[in-house]
Amino acid sequence: MHSVKGIDTATPLTAATASAVKAAGYAFAGRYLVPASGTLKWKALTALEAKLITDAGLRLLTVWETSADRVLDGASAGAADGAQAYTCAKAINMPTDGIIYFAVDYEATDAQMDTIAAYLQAARAQTEEYEIGVYGSYRVVEAMAARGVCKGFWQCLAWSYGQRSDALTVYQGEFNRTVGGVSVDIDDCPDMDAAGIWDYTNKNSIEEDDIMTGEEIYNALNEYLVDMDAPNWAQDELQEAIDMGITDGTRPMQLIPRYQAAIMAKRAAEAAAKS
Repeated sequence: MHSVKGIDTATPLTAATASAVKAAGYAFAGRYLVPASGTLKWKALTALEAKLITDAGLRLLTVWETSADRVLDGASAGAADGAQAYTCAKAINMPTDGIIYFAVDYEATDAQMDTIAAYLQAARAQTEEYEIGVYGSYRVVEAMAARGVCKGFWQCLAWSYGQRSDALTVYQGEFNRTVGGVSVDIDDCPDMDAAGIWDYTNKNSIEEDDIMTGEEIYNALNEYLVDMDAPNWAQDELQEAIDMGITDGTRPMQLIPRYQAAIMAKRAAEAAAKS
């Protein structure tokens, strides 16, 4: 599959800057999936921004990061961050084919890899239908791939010393560039689907065959209602309508078309005139 270029940035994109990024030849934008309130709100991806980005023809690469070495707090931090990341993903209606990446944004040592893995495993336990990935150096990507704790692997140039992992799904190879007037890093992706880079139409759109016609909706609702009894509060009124010849009282919860409603209204008017 042909490799594509993307950008990532802490700066929220507008419709204009997203369009400029697309026009410059980039296929996706990496943004922060963090709470849109509190200390992190300045870099948070919102539902509005996500729609503007995908409307511009870009797909989204989403990453969670509070501090560079947050992963060193281990499983308890991973569980807390995973739960918050899941809430953020649902808040922007992120499709379930999107991967949530968690950042290891410093030069991690071999001795820290078990702690990092524990953080990621605890995060994954909280993200439910969303797979997770890791952002980090060659050493981090290799170690987490070997442990099988992630589905996505976003390798950064920093601390990789020229090595490039065979496991990577995204590669951040250039820093501090300007695209569309925005300060960005440049990324390369061999397969956006495998990397969990998403938009609002990719793989999660409603298929035409899944759309019910009006008749199908009517029939399905009727099938549910037809055998139900009228509620207790309506029993006296229903019996009165039966006695007046307005209805025979069968299947009291069934939906009726307007012509049947008109006939029943006419019967009710005639019964009232006779009384």
